[in-house]
Amino acid sequence: MKIVLTGSTGHLGGLILKQLLFRCRAEDLVLSVRQPHIAEGYRDPNLDVRYGDYDVPESLEPSFRGARKLMMVSSPCTDEAIRLRQHLSVIEAARQAGINHIVYTSIFAPEKGNLSVHKLHLDTEQAIRESNIPYTILRNAYYTDIVKFLGIREAAASGILVSPPGNWNFNTASRWDLAHAAAIVLTEEGHENRTYELTPTRTWNLDDLARAISEVTGRKVVHRTDKDYQNNIYRMLPFSDMQFTSDDLAELVGQPLRSVKDEVQDIFG
Repeated sequence: MKIVLTGSTGHLGGLILKQLLFRCRAEDLVLSVRQPHIAEGYRDPNLDVRYGDYDVPESLEPSFRGARKLMMVSSPCTDEAIRLRQHLSVIEAARQAGINHIVYTSIFAPEKGNLSVHKLHLDTEQAIRESNIPYTILRNAYYTDIVKFLGIREAAASGILVSPPGNWNFNTASRWDLAHAAAIVLTEEGHENRTYELTPTRTWNLDDLARAISEVTGRKVVHRTDKDYQNNIYRMLPFSDMQFTSDDLAELVGQPLRSVKDEVQDIFG
C-alpha cells in the first residue's frame, strides 16, 4: 500500500512524514512536492519524490499515481479563493489517479467560526464528500506554538504576562500530536468517512501559561491585563470557538497529549 503525502517540506507535513517513517517503510511513501530538489536533499533516499504543485493542476495526477491513500495537507496560500481552487485541483487529481482514501487537514469546528478560513475548509470538506472518494477529515486545532506570539519571552524577563482584558481560553494542540494522529489514520483501517475534531480534552488559559513559564524558567511570572495592550492574536481569537474541546485527538493517539508547558519548554530549550 502506497501513501502519497503533500506538504512534506512544511512544518506539519514534515512531522507527519517523520511519524509515517516510524510506522511504515520509506518505499511505501510518495512525496508530492513543489520543489523535488529540496526534498531530495534531506529525505530518506528510499522515498519516492515527485513533482506536484498545487498551482500546476496537471502536475498532480502523475505525482499521485500508484498510491492508495492521499495525505492532503491544506494549502498555505493566504488568498482563500486561490486556496479553494488549489484544493479542488487536488481532489480532481486524486480522482483521476485512482486514490481511494483522502485524509485532509481541516480546521476545528468550522461551523462555529466566523473567519474566511472556516468557509474555505467547509467548502473543501464538501468537495471531498461530493467526490465519492472515501475520506477522513482531520479538523485540526490551532497550534500550541501560538504561545511564542503571546509575549512569553518578555514575560520571562519582566515577570508579567500581559494580555488585553477578557476571558481568554485556548483549545490548541501540538503539531506533533496532530501529526501523530494523521499518521495513525493513514496507516490503520477503519477511519474512512469519518470526521475528527482534533483539539485537547480541556482548554488552557493565561494563568496556566504564566505558571508554565515560571516552572520552565524558574522565574516568577504572573498574568496581568492592560487595556492598551495590542496583539493581533487577541483580535483573531473571538472569531473561533476557543472553548470547543473533543476527546478525538487523545483517543486517536492513545497517550497523554503535549501540554502548554511542553511547548514552553521547547521554546526556551
